[in-house]
Amino acid sequence: MITIEEAKAHLRLEHNEEDALITSLIASAFKHIENRTGQVFDRRDGIVMVADRLPKNAGGLELQWTPVRAVTEVAYLDQAGAQVLMAESAIYVEKRGVYPVVYPAIDTDWPEHRPQRGSVRITINAGYEELPADVRAAVLPIIGHLYENREAVVIGTISSELPMGVEMLLAPYVIHRVG
Repeated sequence: MITIEEAKAHLRLEHNEEDALITSLIASAFKHIENRTGQVFDRRDGIVMVADRLPKNAGGLELQWTPVRAVTEVAYLDQAGAQVLMAESAIYVEKRGVYPVVYPAIDTDWPEHRPQRGSVRITINAGYEELPADVRAAVLPIIGHLYENREAVVIGTISSELPMGVEMLLAPYVIHRVG
């Protein structure tokens, strides 16, 4: 969601010798903000969540990522051990809480299945359609910091966090976890 050209413009770089490094810094910055907030910002398709069983009756199965753009596949093992793909019309996704929940279609229950380790696979597309401007503004200084400080320890400098910096920009996106 941040191109190498945007990162290089932020870093005020005109050469291409460090493009591989900058690409890895972009990925690292996104990983940092995703770990910090509990959300997926960089669009990712085909993420697979594995479960050992479907919930009882019509219970929901909470997904591990947010925001979820689409649930593309729900597969499970039937009683005979064969993999079955559920039709798109057989499920619905409720997005009322922090993390979306997958349910069987209204007025139906989950199908009979073989509960065993890894017998349920849900494939999703996650991440924002467009990176929010304040998150974009937070990612670029992280990339700049990582570019300028390539060692774990910097000797002989005094640093402080900028007021109204990265933490303030990310605060509205942080999902507070309990437990």
